[in-house]
Formats: sequence, C-alpha cells, structure tokens
Amino acid sequence: MNWQVQNNRLTKQFTFKNQTQLAHFLLQVAKHSDKVQHHPDVFIFNCSKMKIELFTHDKNEITALDYELATFIDMIKIEDL
Repeated sequence: MNWQVQNNRLTKQFTFKNQTQLAHFLLQVAKHSDKVQHHPDVFIFNCSKMKIELFTHDKNEITALDYELATFIDMIKIEDL
C-alpha cells in the first residue's frame, strides 16, 4: 500500500487517462463506501486527477476502517475501467 500520512489522514493521488475513467473509478469507490458506511474525502483537479483522503471523523484519527478502505481502493484495476 503506497498511501501517505499527511495532516493525520491517509492520502493518495491518482491520475487517469480521462475524466470518464476517473468517474468509473470514483463510482466503484462510492458504491463500496456506501456499503461499508465509511466515506473518503475526494478532490478532483485537472479533470483527470484525483486525491483521496481517508480519516475517521468521529474518532479524530486514522483507524482500521481507513486502512480497509485503502486496501479496497488499491484493488480497483484502473486499466480495466
């Protein structure tokens, strides 16, 4: 897992071929996040780049839920989208 801890959050930046590929990836993240009731902060910029931050707000820290979501996100195959 190549996530970084920045400002007490797990963070990772992604670059996609285009905005459609980014949207498909984000939809996979969103569906899983809804299922597990744990949602990331997502920042989209330059139309094909995205930064995801994971942080458990009610605990005010990074928890196992964040690492589990990061692991799921890393399993999404961008090239297959």
